[in-house]
Amino acid sequence: MKTVEEQVREYLKAHNVLQLATASSDGQPWVCNVHYYSDDGLNIYWISTPDRRHSLEIAANPKVAAVIKVHENTPEEDYVIGVSVEGTAELLGTSVLPEIIDAYCKKQSKKPETQADLHADKAPFKFYKFTPISFVVFNTKDFKGDPRREWKLGE
Repeated sequence: MKTVEEQVREYLKAHNVLQLATASSDGQPWVCNVHYYSDDGLNIYWISTPDRRHSLEIAANPKVAAVIKVHENTPEEDYVIGVSVEGTAELLGTSVLPEIIDAYCKKQSKKPETQADLHADKAPFKFYKFTPISFVVFNTKDFKGDPRREWKLGE
C-alpha cells in the first residue's frame, strides 16, 4: 500500500484542478477553482489576474487551503478519495522560474503564444505559489475503518 506522501504526490500529478479557499479580512471564506501545476517540492502554482477575489484576499491574508477530488463514490466503485491541503499563498510576479512556466503550460495544455506571453510577462495573468504545510488524504478504499491520514511537512 502506498504511503500518504506517495498518494499525495500521485494525486497532485494526476489532476489539473483544485478548489482554492481564501478568506477576506473579516473572515468571510471564498472558494474557487484553479488549474494548477505542482513541483517536486509539493508547491502548487496557478495563474490568475491580481484583481480576482481570491487574488485580492491572498494579498491581504496569505493563509489558504485547497481540496482535490480524486474519486467520487459510485454504485460500481463504492469509495471516496480526496486530498486537502493547507498553507500559504503568494503572488510571484516576475520572480517565477522559466521551468515553472513551462511545466505549468505543458500540464495545462496552454497555447504556445500564451506560454510566450507568460515568459515575457505580457499576459494579464500572474503566477501564484501555494506553499503547503500539511496534507490530509481521505481514502476509504485503501484506509478502511480509518480513512483520514494527515501528513505535516517537515515531520
